[in-house]
Amino acid sequence: MVETLEWGPFGVKATTTDGRVFQADQAVITLPLGVLKAGRVRFVPDLPEDKHTALEQLGITDAVKLFFHFKEPIFPEGIVELYVPGANPDEWWSSTRGHGVEAEILTALATGDKARELLALPETQALQNALETLRQALSRPGLTPSKARLAHWRDDPFTLGAYSKASVGASKARSVLAQPVDNRLFFAGEHTASNAWAATVHGAYASGRRAAQEILALKPQPRVRPPLRSRETPVLLPSP
Repeated sequence: MVETLEWGPFGVKATTTDGRVFQADQAVITLPLGVLKAGRVRFVPDLPEDKHTALEQLGITDAVKLFFHFKEPIFPEGIVELYVPGANPDEWWSSTRGHGVEAEILTALATGDKARELLALPETQALQNALETLRQALSRPGLTPSKARLAHWRDDPFTLGAYSKASVGASKARSVLAQPVDNRLFFAGEHTASNAWAATVHGAYASGRRAAQEILALKPQPRVRPPLRSRETPVLLPSP
């Protein structure tokens, strides 16, 4: 995992927690919003002030997914999604239908207050409550999965949260985060996508393509020797 990212006229230099060093002309920063907000990666020099302001303006949505593995198909033929108004969770879909497998994995999503309501319960109880809503919706009181699990992105040290949300006055925060820094640091991720595409996989994908195009459009830049740390072996850079 990258611990420090140094950038400047020499290009960029990433140092990992186990001491490995990687150098390049540019870097694409795809760290999730939660990791950026937590400062888990140290930038040297620090990111510009407008980046920090944008990070403070954007929040992180409370979201959980619940996964239920069944040994046989559960949804009726031709049905891949289910919406249950008023239930918690209220959105279900099959993650396996159409992939040529006999088993079926149903995924449920809860966000906002509904996510917080489930997170206030022990995991086993949250899963049981969700299963009960599915049983009632399908009129199958004996429906029982072979496996079940709840995933909360804030518990994952590599994400520290789900997708971004903009509060009042933060409409430009994502475009600020998307801007390159000195043609060395380029930024991608759903939190850098336009407001219409933010918080989506499509937005993350599109932002990656955008960052790549920004780098490809650059003219070659000269590099100088990177700064050395104590006990670090000098590195000879090829001519530009």
